[in-house]
Amino acid sequence: MSNQPPSSSLDETNGHAKKRQSRSFWVRVLRIVVVLASLVLLCLGAGLAVFTGYVLLASEKTPQAADAIVVVTGGAGRLERAVELLNEGLGKKLLISGVHPGYSNKTLQHRYKLTSEQIKCCVELDSQALNTVANATQTSLWAHNNDYKSLIIVTSAYHMPRTMLEMYRAAPDLHYQGHIVTKSDGRSLLARLFDLNNFQLLSKEYGKLLASLIYVTTERLEKTKAASAISK
Repeated sequence: MSNQPPSSSLDETNGHAKKRQSRSFWVRVLRIVVVLASLVLLCLGAGLAVFTGYVLLASEKTPQAADAIVVVTGGAGRLERAVELLNEGLGKKLLISGVHPGYSNKTLQHRYKLTSEQIKCCVELDSQALNTVANATQTSLWAHNNDYKSLIIVTSAYHMPRTMLEMYRAAPDLHYQGHIVTKSDGRSLLARLFDLNNFQLLSKEYGKLLASLIYVTTERLEKTKAASAISK
């Protein structure tokens, strides 16, 4: 009489072993996914913390004189500060990028106390730019058409990193100085840090900045690859 187990028992044993191996494989995969996801979230959180600290601790510093001044509209105090820089003689001309199509020279003259002579000689309105990428594109065209080599870029602290990224992408041959506009509301640093509206604004802008970084990096890699292919 044979001592070997029935073939059905062997098949069942092998089946259980394969199931255990398969389960063990997927457990390892799940662990790797969890670890990678945790690392990504940790990096994103650390980046947001650095970005938030940069914005909350930003301060205004008087820039050096440049060929012209560009203000990107959309935030409180930006245009007022740009006009002040123009009046201080830190730029020959001022480009107001992203103004509403209905915005007129009379509005400028009345609201910001600019003379008609100043507006005619030194202020230009850009109503075509509808976003930061377009702001940079229009600024590049304006600067090159006027043979400007150096620009002072005026915008809010939270908007400055993405604005400068797009400016360098549109016209890397120009020299830029970022001038941050800060509007103090009298609240402490902690109060601003834990303000829900402020957190939502910074989180949204941080997401846009990451998207721009990914796009710019991808674009540069494609250009490098294309240049390498041509050289071969």
